[in-house]
Amino acid sequence: MMSSTNMYRILRITIGIAMLFCLWKCEKQETLKTISDEDSKRLSRIYNIIDEDLHKAEIDIDTLLIKATRTDNMLLKAELYLQKGVLLTKKGEFNNALDTLVSGVNLIKDIKDLPLKNLFLLRIGNVYALADKSDIAMTYYTKVYEDASAKNTKKELILSSINMAKLMRNAERFEQALEMYKVAYKQTQHIDIKESNVARILMGMGGTYLKLHQPDSAIYYTEKGYKISKSINDKTGESFFHHDFGVAYYLKNEYSKGLQYLDSARIYIEAIKNDERLSETLFNIGRCYYKLQQYETAIGYFDEVTSIINQAEKLDSKGFNPIYLEDMYDLLSKCHLASENYEKSSFYETKRNVLNRIKNKENNEIAKALHDSELNINNKFIKTVLVTNERTLFRYKGISIIIGLLCLTLLYLLFHYRSEAKKNKEIFEKLIQKQDAKANETIQKPKEIIIKDEKVTQVLKRLEKIEAQGYFLESSCSLANMAKKAKTNTTYLTQIIKQYKEKTFYQYLNGLRINYTIDRLKTDTQFRKYAIKHIAFEVGYKSPESFTKHFKKATGIYPSYYIKELAKHNKHNA
Repeated sequence: MMSSTNMYRILRITIGIAMLFCLWKCEKQETLKTISDEDSKRLSRIYNIIDEDLHKAEIDIDTLLIKATRTDNMLLKAELYLQKGVLLTKKGEFNNALDTLVSGVNLIKDIKDLPLKNLFLLRIGNVYALADKSDIAMTYYTKVYEDASAKNTKKELILSSINMAKLMRNAERFEQALEMYKVAYKQTQHIDIKESNVARILMGMGGTYLKLHQPDSAIYYTEKGYKISKSINDKTGESFFHHDFGVAYYLKNEYSKGLQYLDSARIYIEAIKNDERLSETLFNIGRCYYKLQQYETAIGYFDEVTSIINQAEKLDSKGFNPIYLEDMYDLLSKCHLASENYEKSSFYETKRNVLNRIKNKENNEIAKALHDSELNINNKFIKTVLVTNERTLFRYKGISIIIGLLCLTLLYLLFHYRSEAKKNKEIFEKLIQKQDAKANETIQKPKEIIIKDEKVTQVLKRLEKIEAQGYFLESSCSLANMAKKAKTNTTYLTQIIKQYKEKTFYQYLNGLRINYTIDRLKTDTQFRKYAIKHIAFEVGYKSPESFTKHFKKATGIYPSYYIKELAKHNKHNA
């Protein structure tokens, strides 16, 4: 019988194995090699030069990528795939950028909770945004935003919020864009982030308030952003903030003050050759002069805007189509009307009307596309959630099955243990009753067996004498040796034992040894203190395993159980 200590030890081991198995199934991940200090420095160099020298950055990325592949450093390789994707995006090679970024995602797809995954998704979204596929870009940004919100990873929440806000603002969903900018700005209060990124968020907030015609709020956030740009000597940022100051004061009807900021912005923007930003700045300068009733000056600035747009169309068939173009044609028409140039006034009014009809048609198409895009985003997100839930459900279902089977196994073992315990208890009680009966019964003369063969009688008498001497307790006791002591041969002794003892020789020998053990254990308290192996040697067995096997076979219980129950029985009856 298995002891309760051993039983519970097995149960603990079984539970431990099951738990380890569950953890292994749930948390199986590939061990990642860390990035060495030397490689970290080379990565930092790439980060620093990627905005300044694409050619040099590409050489450094490719060189380090060879090393990462040779050393099988997956984490380093993934970082390099990310930077390669960024570089190709800056070069306008969108298809190659996507291939590289997707390869990076596939490289780390089986690694759980790696922040690099969401950075890849953001970069993929950026590629689609630059390729005028805003609906697909929004899908990637939304996925990162939801994941970052759930895990409270602030950096990813900031980046995804900014990118979503830009798309919403481009789609003229200004209120929603503002909410996303606010989410990003709030997170910057709790994380160490580059000041240029904080300025970028504030610029987005200020610009969005301008779109909502809330100049005071725009000035508040623009002032914050301008101070940051000035403190880090970011001249481009300063010029963009000056532009937004100018527009804000235009909306406040402070046209002269607005012109001061816009002129300051124009000088720097001309130097960096950002035609889109320059044309917008010139348009806003023209608006201020129109409000100041300086129509000829206003017309001059509007003509500069037209010239920039025409030049862009010559260089690129797509050119750019500023959203303020309809307003500019309207102002040109009014300026020429005020200057009594009715022909040009009519010309620009016609252009405005044509553009208005085109814009209305496009707006309807855009509205439909945005609606379809949102449905697509929602469907994709729902699908992602469902797939994730299915995987999670499958995983937990598997764990539940394992735990269920474990519980059934434990219940079976417990039931079996109790059943065996009850059975062994009954066997023990019968053994005790049998021994007590033997001790109390009147000694009677054994029933004589009539044996006609004198030779057989002599052998049986010698066996009784051998039993009384306790020779069966000797480890050397064997059929051959007992035959010698009984003064006969092994064949004849075997036949006599089989006929008159109704046993084989070894059944007879083991019976003597086990009965002796049972009786002595009951009466000899010192003998009960022996270890099982010492008891085995004491009664003639050469190994404790052999003794235990024969004891169990003869009695139905293990000797250790018999000894333990004897102690309880004697204590109870003391």
